[in-house]
Amino acid sequence: MVPAGGAGTRLWPLSRADRPKFLLDPLGQGRSLLQATLARVEPSADRPAIVVTGARHAQAVAAQLGSRVAGAEGAVGAGSDARPRILREPSPRNSMPAIALAAALAEAEDPDAVIGSFPADHLVGDEAALTRAIAAARAAAARGYLVTIGIEPTRAATGFGYIERADEAPDAGGPLAQPLPSLAGTGAQRVASFVEKPDAERAARYLAGGRHLWNAGIFVAGARELLDALAAQIPPLAAGVRRIAAARVRDEPREHPGDRDGDQVADRAADRAADRVLEEVWPTLTSIAIDHALAEPLAAQGRVAVVPADLDWDDVGDFAALARQLRRTGDAEGRDVVVVGGARTVDRDAHATVYGSSQRPIALVGVDGLSVVETDDVLLIAADSGARDLAELVAGLEDEGLADLR
Repeated sequence: MVPAGGAGTRLWPLSRADRPKFLLDPLGQGRSLLQATLARVEPSADRPAIVVTGARHAQAVAAQLGSRVAGAEGAVGAGSDARPRILREPSPRNSMPAIALAAALAEAEDPDAVIGSFPADHLVGDEAALTRAIAAARAAAARGYLVTIGIEPTRAATGFGYIERADEAPDAGGPLAQPLPSLAGTGAQRVASFVEKPDAERAARYLAGGRHLWNAGIFVAGARELLDALAAQIPPLAAGVRRIAAARVRDEPREHPGDRDGDQVADRAADRAADRVLEEVWPTLTSIAIDHALAEPLAAQGRVAVVPADLDWDDVGDFAALARQLRRTGDAEGRDVVVVGGARTVDRDAHATVYGSSQRPIALVGVDGLSVVETDDVLLIAADSGARDLAELVAGLEDEGLADLR
């Protein structure tokens, strides 16, 4: 399943409230980040993917994926279509309700299902390595663990959360020992803790120590085990998504040609009833991230495992991250201008990325580490060093009388 949410304010004005980052192709690769995510996890799946997205973006997601939004336009029976299934969130509730709803649907269709949750807007350079890591995570999940895939860090990054591996071997005794099977042979090991984004000094220690991995927000677990664990932590949340799933999942349409029209009317009525349950229950669900709801408390019990992986991964969370990807092919001195979108540029001694299709030439002289973004209504010039402050600027647009630009 793929939770596709967020406002993408750190990539404004490319991303807007109506067109967030996961719908974009910021590297000019010919497909959106969401499309790329689904393509690389498809080899590991034996059911159609479930994409959970906001009501505001559901139709745009459907258009990109050639799918339908579950609800008034169709059921979500597992065998009805090979295309991704799209579930609409009536309002943002953070990652745990989205993942839990997908888990509840999977559980209703197959009590032994194993699900994987993958962010919609990240980059993975080594897709074969990801496939291997998912297989290892699935093996560990089959033994009852909540499993995450941890990224081997390549620098002392302060913009990512970290996963601390347990000191002891996965099958050793000690304070983390739990009545779960050994992880031996899976390629996974127990997690000691999840760590919030560190300052530069701590990030340097993590990199040097070798015990910490980047947290990419990828989770694999048995659907039933995940929901049972959630029921122990936040009972109303688990009960709520199971109620929504029970209303949403139904038997495949009956094949009685003479009753086809009647069946379609019944299907539409069932869809409307399921939508009513969703609209009633969803606002009552606790808004919380999966890290806080499950990963952290279960890690303290020794019930979380991590599969270390070198995936050539990036969350492309801001223009500095995009520049890091796009400028890889720079000249020997690392000074170049990379253009996405066809804008014409002239430059001397410049190190920058340019986004847009401006008819006016963009001239760059003696600049180092800039992103120039030109849209129909905004021109942004941002230094790489200040890229993470862009969200604050976007948050203040309304105060400047520019709310229509968000």
